[in-house]
Amino acid sequence: MSIFISSALVLSSQGGVLDAPVMCFDNIVTPNNITSTSGLIDRPIGNVANPATAWVWEASSAATQTITITTDGREVDYVGIARHNLNQIGLTVTIKYNGVTVAPAQAVSDTQALLFLQNIATPTTIEIIITGATVAPRIGVLYVGKSLPLQRGIGVGHTPITYGRNRKTINGVSENGQYLGEIVVSQVNSNQVSMQNLTPDWYRSMLDPYFKASPRVPCFFAWKPSKYASEVGYVWVEGDPQPVNQRSNGMMSIDWTFRGLA
Repeated sequence: MSIFISSALVLSSQGGVLDAPVMCFDNIVTPNNITSTSGLIDRPIGNVANPATAWVWEASSAATQTITITTDGREVDYVGIARHNLNQIGLTVTIKYNGVTVAPAQAVSDTQALLFLQNIATPTTIEIIITGATVAPRIGVLYVGKSLPLQRGIGVGHTPITYGRNRKTINGVSENGQYLGEIVVSQVNSNQVSMQNLTPDWYRSMLDPYFKASPRVPCFFAWKPSKYASEVGYVWVEGDPQPVNQRSNGMMSIDWTFRGLA
């Protein structure tokens, strides 16, 4: 799981710098505004607009593929990709806004969540160019939108999502006590996020709309993008987080649990 920060990125945003956590759930991608160079009949590019990872896009060949999103004029500053097979030797991903490269060709090392952060812009077209594949590229989820930097950083006591492993396994042992191996039955990652001293207006206008949405969608989450660029997850919230008035001046705190792709 990795994050790619454009060299042109301005390290300032709502609430501070990129050492603050980033949630990316705003998404302009729909089945009607996205096209690709190719796609299998039963795995068309429109599948990536669904936040569920069970349905995927798969190209019909390993040749260079260009995914094109026609925007609606909204601001965007990130591209998120989840459940993919882009971690192929020699494969690179390039992102262009209106034909201009904003994220140069990058190799991919992980298979679950990728996050590209750029400056805020309003391009009319966004291109994701995949070259050098040895097998047909596949993507489960694609988000493009405007990220939400959280108002406070995360300090001690936090488990990064990539280390919050939750596995159910079956260990095989023979009748004479010999170890035969381990079968992984299910596997997800999880962690808890604790936010303190949030200003009341910021919480109500920026974060609470995500928690109260019905249905909620998953998001891409990076807890400290500039320092731990590989610790990114495609995650969803468990339960119903409830804020608490923390101080007499109205500042609020809130804790919640993420579960995500392992």
